[in-house]
Amino acid sequence: MPIYGHFLPSAPGAEKRFDTRRKLSLLASGLLHDGTGLEVQIHNISGTGLLLESDVELATGDRIEIELPHAGDITAVVIWAKGRLFGCQFEGPVSPATLSAVELKGNIGPAPEMTTAVGPAPGNDEDRAAPGIDDAMPEGVQEVIDRSREQIARAAGINADRIRIFVEY
Repeated sequence: MPIYGHFLPSAPGAEKRFDTRRKLSLLASGLLHDGTGLEVQIHNISGTGLLLESDVELATGDRIEIELPHAGDITAVVIWAKGRLFGCQFEGPVSPATLSAVELKGNIGPAPEMTTAVGPAPGNDEDRAAPGIDDAMPEGVQEVIDRSREQIARAAGINADRIRIFVEY
């Protein structure tokens, strides 16, 4: 005997995810399916997947191993790719303890108070332009971005080339 039914449409703009995403910034190591090393920056994570950024070109369907705090290596599959950003789905669920450990390790804390302008860090070329910046950017914005990159790097105790600033307008 057949059972008839149908799916009700979701409300417009409704979130279609099953798990809450946790926004963060965490540098992590991983491996491609062929054993090649991979360095990634995780931008958000949930119990079912993550958003990462990498210089390595990945394709939809690629399997990668990502080393996560508390869990070790976790296998994920790339389900979409756009430029340097990759949406990945874990092959199995990730525990709440692992998500908390990732969030704690990836927590960058509050932004430092910037009351005075700081010059460029020694050894950095202050005339360099960030890659991919559109020529239509309003005048003076690149200088603010460069100065901010240097201040963030100093506050975080890392090299300025590890700081990425995205401006959408």
